Order: sequence, then structure tokens, then C-alpha cells
Amino acid sequence: MGQWDDSAPECIACGGRRHSVIREGFDDRYGQPDLFAVSQCRDCGQIVTVPRLSDAALPALYATYYPRKQVAIKDIVRESRAAGSTLRRILRWIHGTNNQGQYLARPGQRVLDIGCGSCLSLLEAKSLGAEPYGVEADPNVEWIARELGLRVHIGSLLDDPFPGVFFDLVVLNQVIEHVPDPAALLNRLRTILAPGGRIFLSFPNTRSLWCRWFGPCWINWHIPYHLHHFHIDSFSKFATRCGFRIERSRTLTPNLWTSLQFRAVKYVPVRGRACPIWQADLSVKVSRGFRARVNRFLRSFVRLPVLVLILGVNRIADALNLGDSIVVILRPRERM
Repeated sequence: MGQWDDSAPECIACGGRRHSVIREGFDDRYGQPDLFAVSQCRDCGQIVTVPRLSDAALPALYATYYPRKQVAIKDIVRESRAAGSTLRRILRWIHGTNNQGQYLARPGQRVLDIGCGSCLSLLEAKSLGAEPYGVEADPNVEWIARELGLRVHIGSLLDDPFPGVFFDLVVLNQVIEHVPDPAALLNRLRTILAPGGRIFLSFPNTRSLWCRWFGPCWINWHIPYHLHHFHIDSFSKFATRCGFRIERSRTLTPNLWTSLQFRAVKYVPVRGRACPIWQADLSVKVSRGFRARVNRFLRSFVRLPVLVLILGVNRIADALNLGDSIVVILRPRERM
């Protein structure tokens, strides 16, 4: 494409207004039917999905399309146990799932998870001795929080849901890219951080190995839910403009992302139609016959070398900062 996109907003990373459209796209996961453009800042390379959705539009979008209507509470509770055990830490490194901030929680800390989703992260923070709070835009999460007895505000942090409460750790696991105005969010976070508090963020990396290999088929474009598409340089510029500095950064790649990436390229997406690999069929029953068990064992045996290869490639990519997910810890500049 390459045409100028004068409708794109000011670049959140450098403030530039020179953009060019690099591709058009639609929701290739859940079937939201509208067409969007992916526009790149010609000055710093930061990428944005346009038109940018508003905060007011998010609840209806997620309630209609995001698959959180059916969640097994007992599975969430079981998964949250032993979050701090040595075995769990090793398994998270193997699977690439230690790109989540709740694992930094310490006993007695107040932890705020923005975009807490199924509330698993809140239970894990609680199991580590922290006092968890959550904010979530998806109304489907309200009943989950109620069942688990957790403090979760359905809406936006800009609603001031926990007045007078200050947090030692604020977590945004794969969230900042979903936020219409991330600068307003960071400015708000500055006002609710306790002394010495820090912000943990993880988000997809547009300079990752997998993004370079798969290009427009990269699963983390995730239109229209991902509104901002960062690399570490553009995020650093953005954080600086908001008065923060990056204390630490690295990349991490969940092996599940890579498996889904290879599955996704098998399907030709159809606008307005949900893709089957992103739909959880809870009605499917696992056959328990002898032949079925043998077939599952053989399939697992065949898949094992592929999984080992994925593990090796992902961990090497992470070591080279070419992983699919960037992890950063921010502190306000005056508190560094």
C-alpha cells in the first residue's frame, strides 16, 4: 500500500503525524466484521490500528466477540495453586509463560492487574501473599470475579475504581496494546503508585523473529483488539514522553503462541467469520477407548520433536531479544 494516512492520530512514541498505511485487515479470530488499516509512523516506526477504538466501544466489542462467556472456576483455582514453587517457575521458563507480572508479587504488597481477564492472575498474586485488585473492560468477567470473591472493577482505570488505594506493583499483561489512549493510562498510573512502586508490562514485539517470518499473517496483529504495535525502541520513546524510564527489559515467547502461529497459517481468514482454531469447543468429549489412547500417544510422540524445536528456537530468539513478547519494568523517572 504505502499511501499517506492523514487520519491517523499523533504518534504516541514520537509525536509525529506522518503515517503511511502498510496493510488493511479485519478480525481473523472472532469474526468482528469491520475493516481496519494498519498505519506506521514514518519517523519512528511505531504502528497503530486505525480507526482507533474508544474506551466506550470496548465493553461491547469484548462482550460480543471475546471468548470468556464460559470459564470453569475450578480450573482457574487449580491452576493458581503453587504459583511460586520452583517446579512452576521451571515450567514457566520452558513454556515461555513467565512473561506475566503477577509472579513478581511479594507478601503484603498491593497488586493491581489491569486487564485481569479470567482472574487467574489475581488468584496467583494472592497465593504469593499479595493483596490483589483488578480492572477489566470485558463484562463477561464480572461473574467470575464475583464467584471468586475478588475485587475487580468492570470498566476503566480512569473511572477511579479504588480511591485512596496505592499500589506497590501494577501489572499489564498483554494489555497496553489494547488501550485506546495508553498515555492517559500511564499518567493515571503515576498517581496511584506507592513509593517505590513499579509497573510491569508485556506486549507483542513487532521486531520479533516470528513477525519477520510471517509478516501480515503474524497472529499478534490481532485486529482490531490490538490498537498499538510496539517494538522496544518505540516503547522506550513512548515511556519517556510519559515521564517513565525502563528499568529492565527482555523478550519472552510463549510456546503456545508459536504453535498457534503455525496452525493459523493453515486457514484462509474470511471477513466476519470466526476462525476455528480460536474457538474453544467445550462440548467435545475425549474418547477413552484403548485405540483412542494409542492414537493420542502416537500423535504426542510425533509432535515431541516439533515441540522441542519450538522450545529451542523460542529460547534462542528470546536471548537475542527477538522474542514475540516484550517484557518491561517501568518506574517514574523521578523515583529511579
